[in-house]
Amino acid sequence: MNRREKRIQAVLFDFDDTLIDWSKRTKSWEELSQVRIEKIHRFLTSIGHTLPDKTTFYQHYVDIVQQSWRRANQTWESVCFAVVLSETFSRFNLDMSQINLETVMQVYDWGPVPGVEPYEDTIPVLEYLHRHHYKIGLITNAMLPMWMRDIELQQYQMLDYFDVRLTSGDVGYIKPHPAIYHSALEQLNTTPERAIFIGDRPEYDVIGANNAGLVSIWMNPPHLKHTLNNVEPDHTITNLQEMLPILKQLD
Repeated sequence: MNRREKRIQAVLFDFDDTLIDWSKRTKSWEELSQVRIEKIHRFLTSIGHTLPDKTTFYQHYVDIVQQSWRRANQTWESVCFAVVLSETFSRFNLDMSQINLETVMQVYDWGPVPGVEPYEDTIPVLEYLHRHHYKIGLITNAMLPMWMRDIELQQYQMLDYFDVRLTSGDVGYIKPHPAIYHSALEQLNTTPERAIFIGDRPEYDVIGANNAGLVSIWMNPPHLKHTLNNVEPDHTITNLQEMLPILKQLD
């Protein structure tokens, strides 16, 4: 079967807990975040900016992140890391004209989280899709820009498999808003009825895919405790390999 004969042209994935497994991480999100925000604190003070102590600075950052995500879950407008940083700096009356946000985000020094690894079948499934000429996409509800999440993909040797990669922070909307799905489909030059989306969060991934017109596959491995709450995926899998016979059936 050649590419033009396939019903499904594109396979799109969520990232966290769909392609990579967070269940064995060795540090809490708070520990990871605080260390990195302290790096920004040290950098800003080293170039002459006046800030409160690092604990107070971090607490204000967390407050803005939490407020931003509460707002996002009401409006579906995304949280953007650069905006969060700018709002944090503004609380302390820093002169934004003297701060290069790109540099600050590099100082944040994002990378793979200790203990987080791709599932055992992630690379084999991506390799299968690539070998069979499917277009492959990634859509993640992350406030970080994609270039920062690319650091993880590169480390996991996954980066080159994706034809398009989007974070909600870059697009302006979070899943389940259809705009982020349609943006990926447009870049892949395909349509919703010719694409499937696999994700672990029913309230974001499954509802979003359903509303955008994609075939929805709920990734539900045993260690995750998400519930459907009346959300209806087209298919349910417990590991990525189980997606392949579904894909063959759809084709």
